[in-house]
Amino acid sequence: MSDDFSAWVGKCETNVDVLDPARTNALRAALGETAQLVEGDKLPPLHHWLYFWNVQPPASLGADGHPAKGGFLPPVLPRRMWAGGG
Repeated sequence: MSDDFSAWVGKCETNVDVLDPARTNALRAALGETAQLVEGDKLPPLHHWLYFWNVQPPASLGADGHPAKGGFLPPVLPRRMWAGGG
């Protein structure tokens, strides 16, 4: 493996999603909230994590369950999981 990672400098990735209130309403119901959000309402804090998923088929995943390295991320770090994140 080369130590030249200049090809990854400045790389960006864009994900597009529809902010359908059904996802956030499902989480709110699981947390005991009874009020339903409708289209146009502001998302509660941290509910953005329910959107913009990078869905990949199993063949495109690395051993850690994340998208395989070498596409957007350079193939350097052995693990990408950390406390409180995935």
